Amino acid sequence: MTANALLIVLVAAFLHAFWNYLAKKSRHKIAFIWWFILFAVILYFPMFLYFCVGIQISAAGWACVVATGILHTFYFFFVGSSYERGDLSVVYPLARGFGPFWVPILAVVILREQLSLPGITGIAFVVVGIYVIHLKSFSFKTLFEPFTAIRSAASIWALLTGCTIAAYSLVDKVGVKSVHPAVYIYFIFLIPLIFLTPYVLIKERKALKPEWQINKWPIMVVGFLVVFTYLLVLFAMQTSNVSYVVAVREVSIVFSSFFGTMWLGEGYRQPRLIGACLIAVGVAFIGLSR
Repeated sequence: MTANALLIVLVAAFLHAFWNYLAKKSRHKIAFIWWFILFAVILYFPMFLYFCVGIQISAAGWACVVATGILHTFYFFFVGSSYERGDLSVVYPLARGFGPFWVPILAVVILREQLSLPGITGIAFVVVGIYVIHLKSFSFKTLFEPFTAIRSAASIWALLTGCTIAAYSLVDKVGVKSVHPAVYIYFIFLIPLIFLTPYVLIKERKALKPEWQINKWPIMVVGFLVVFTYLLVLFAMQTSNVSYVVAVREVSIVFSSFFGTMWLGEGYRQPRLIGACLIAVGVAFIGLSR
C-alpha cells in the first residue's frame, strides 16, 4: 500500500467518524439524516449526470441498485434510532464492527467460501471488543454487566445497523461490477431519500424546520462528506490492494470512540477506547483475510 493511498484512507476514516459525530450531536437524528441525504442528492446530481450519460445498466445491475437502496434506507433509519438512544463511542464501533463480523460468515453460508485463520482471528477480536466496550470498568464486579448492557435499546439498534452493513456490503460487492461506481453511489442516497420522505413528513415534520435552522452547516458538511469519503476509498482501491484499504479504513472505529469519550464527554473512557481498538483490529484481520 503506497503512502498516498494510506493517507487517503486514513483521511476518509477520520471524516467518516467525524460526520457520525456531527449526526450524534444533532437534536433530531432522523430529521438530520433526511436533510443531509437530501443535500447530498442535490449536491452530487451533476456528478450523477456526467457519469450516467450513455451507460446501460443490466437487469442484475438494477437488482443490486434497488436492493442496496432498500438496505441503505434501513441503515440510515437504524443509525438515527441508535444515536437517539446511545453514545457514539458505543453505537459506532458496534455498528461498524458487527457488519464486517457477519460478512465472512455470510460468505461461507451463501457463497460457499472458507474461513481463513485471519478471518477467524478477526471474528474473535470483534466478539471480545464488543464485550469490552460494554464494560463500565475492568473490575470483577462489573465482569458480567455486558451480558445485560448489550440488550439495551441502543445496542440492539446498533447491531441491526451492523446487519444492514453486512447485507449491503455483499450486494455492493456485486453491484459496483455491474454499474459505474459514481452512478451506483448516487442511487445509494436517492432511493433512501424516496423511501424515508413519507415517514419523515408524517413522523418528523415538526422537527424538520428547527433542525435545519439549528444545524444547517453541519447538515451541509455531512451531506458533502457521506459521498466524498466513499469516493476517497474507491480512489485508494484503484491504486492499492482492496483488502488493505478495507482493513485500514476501520481505524474510524477508534476515531469515533475518541470523539465520543473526549469531545462529547461520554463515560467509561478506558473500556470503550480499548474495546474500539480490539474491534478495529478484528475488522482489519477480517479485511486482510479477503
